[in-house]
Amino acid sequence: MRTTRRRFLAAAGGITVTVALGGWTLNPIPPLPPRGNPSPADALGWLRLGPDGRFVVHSPRQEIGQGISVSLRQIVAEELNASLDLVDAVLPDTAGIAVARATVGSESISAFGEPLARAAAIMREALRARAADELGVAPGALAETGTGYAAGEREINFPALAGGEALLLADEGQDVTLRSFDTARERRHVGRAAVTDRIEEIVTGKPLYAADVMLPDMVYGAMLRAPRLGARLRDAAGESIADGRLFRLDRDAGIVANSFPALQRALEAVETQWDDGAGATQEAIDAAIDVDRLLARGALEHKLADGKMPPRDDWTVDLRLDIPMAAHATIEPRAAVARWNDDGPVRLDVWTGTQDAFFARSVLAREFGLKEREVAVHSCRVGGAFGARGICRQEIEAARLAQAAGRPVKVQWSRMEEFQQGFHRPPSAHRVRIRVGDDGRIADWWHAFASGHVIFTSAAMPPWLQRVTSFVTDPGVARDAVPPYAAANLRVECADIRLPVDTGPWRGLSAGPNGFAIETAIDAAARASGQDPLAFRLANIAPEHVRLRRCLERVALLAGVAPESTLRGRGYACGIYKQVSYIAVAADVEVDAETGAVRVTHMYAAHDCGVVVNPDQVRAQTEGNLVWGIGMALSENLGIRDGRVGADHLGEYVIPTIAEMPEIAIELIDEDGDAPTGAGETGIIAAAAAIGNALADATERRLTVLPMTPERVRAALA
Repeated sequence: MRTTRRRFLAAAGGITVTVALGGWTLNPIPPLPPRGNPSPADALGWLRLGPDGRFVVHSPRQEIGQGISVSLRQIVAEELNASLDLVDAVLPDTAGIAVARATVGSESISAFGEPLARAAAIMREALRARAADELGVAPGALAETGTGYAAGEREINFPALAGGEALLLADEGQDVTLRSFDTARERRHVGRAAVTDRIEEIVTGKPLYAADVMLPDMVYGAMLRAPRLGARLRDAAGESIADGRLFRLDRDAGIVANSFPALQRALEAVETQWDDGAGATQEAIDAAIDVDRLLARGALEHKLADGKMPPRDDWTVDLRLDIPMAAHATIEPRAAVARWNDDGPVRLDVWTGTQDAFFARSVLAREFGLKEREVAVHSCRVGGAFGARGICRQEIEAARLAQAAGRPVKVQWSRMEEFQQGFHRPPSAHRVRIRVGDDGRIADWWHAFASGHVIFTSAAMPPWLQRVTSFVTDPGVARDAVPPYAAANLRVECADIRLPVDTGPWRGLSAGPNGFAIETAIDAAARASGQDPLAFRLANIAPEHVRLRRCLERVALLAGVAPESTLRGRGYACGIYKQVSYIAVAADVEVDAETGAVRVTHMYAAHDCGVVVNPDQVRAQTEGNLVWGIGMALSENLGIRDGRVGADHLGEYVIPTIAEMPEIAIELIDEDGDAPTGAGETGIIAAAAAIGNALADATERRLTVLPMTPERVRAALA
């Protein structure tokens, strides 16, 4: 094995689609997020040994609250048999590593864990070979000490092996044995709880986020916002602005000021005129996604399972379910700081909390006519993302204002801007028809649904590309819509509808709404056919889904005896996230008949996502999903009001608080040595349906419109 010694300089590059025409270079297609799988060569660029003997993981994954950095450190430490304290992690920087795809899809461990483990194993064997040379013994005669290698009483530590400068390795197809995912091995770090990186800084409020970045000569900036959806700026006058400076930027305008309070005064003083635009109403959106209206015209445009439904009306259940638009409701409003540089190879520096620094770099380069190597995007920790930070917006705004002002500019969105300028989970409408045969098994399953866009969102695509993508299924809309049940005849179809409000990825894309529809319908089918909902699920799960069956059996044991008193009930739900990660949830609720209030008293989950690197982290991720399921089921609703998104602050968009937290118990199933598949957003696909099913168990009334507010519950009980 050959090692090379050189200063750490990882290749940085991007993917830009270009067309060359007779000396002209056009760039007609907007930048696309990088999607390639990480290679071993990529992973070797993430890891180095510093001259001080400390290992540094230049993480390809963003920190958005999931705490992935410590898991990546655990993998490296496991392969090196080193103390976890000897391994550091730094956030993605486009100038520091090669292109890595966005931190989305619950794939940080499943897609990036093994390449990183291989890189660390290559580092381990390279250091062993170097130590053997230094000590004059065969590599196999060395013992690992945790801080280096030893031959008898002679030891050489990691700083000595580094030799005074950063160490990188060449990928020469080395054959190495991985330790991290070998469940038969006694592991030192993987599979054990580890504390989230920088947790003390987070809870004590030390600077970590984009809004905390301060640069010399920096000013504060904000864009002028339309009062209604679709409105366009006609004129802006800044004569009365005393504390700021107004810039007209093509069809937009923005203000910069020397302080944040001065910026707020300037925003209040500027005079604007707006065209009305097309506007938007909730009624029009409801009509656009009315699945029954669309079905009346014939089959929906996209087929996910193409069974032929017999012309009959003896359905065991025939449910219409409606799920409203929802916000990400992240704790941290988004922010970015931009600085233009007069000299140096990097023309534009941007500090931001993003799920995809490389996509942001590509978008910024295109927006300002720069080469990608002339833009550097420095990732900051993100205070919650849930899909919201995958599109480049505040970064462009900061860069435009910085270019106009000739000074570094910080843009920090308000909570109102988060609601009004962000993109949201699209509303959807579902029709699910199930017929249970004489043998008690599912004979026919027909799920039709309509939704706003998720991946092919108007928030990131020009109109011409929106028209092109209308011919193919939006994969975000379709996610996990095919049920895990063995229906004899299965039909799933959908329509993705262009809406006058920006929609996009949200907590597992449409897996949450689709899971709610599936698990509500299967529960209703069980009760309508006189069968126990849990037993009915177990009897109808497709034979290949043995891991899902095990989750259901385990959660039933975990939950124990169900409550039987008046207006108390238990509901079950389950599902397979992205067809790889399994979960079953049980929820207990109690209902106040007078007020209609529903309280979730207990939630139980059995979760199988393969090998678990950090059990505490996976439990925390699952708890988060269960809590968001409470919000989805009982309170979250973001409609359109007076031509605007229907909330300006968290008082108008109700998410669960500590007062609503139930007792939660989670069992992680990691028994078979299955490859890690990602915990991510798995829990969201079952949590809301389990609550709804518990409500049906408690009241013998089934609510099919979310959220299940006290008013709707009271009406159902009347």
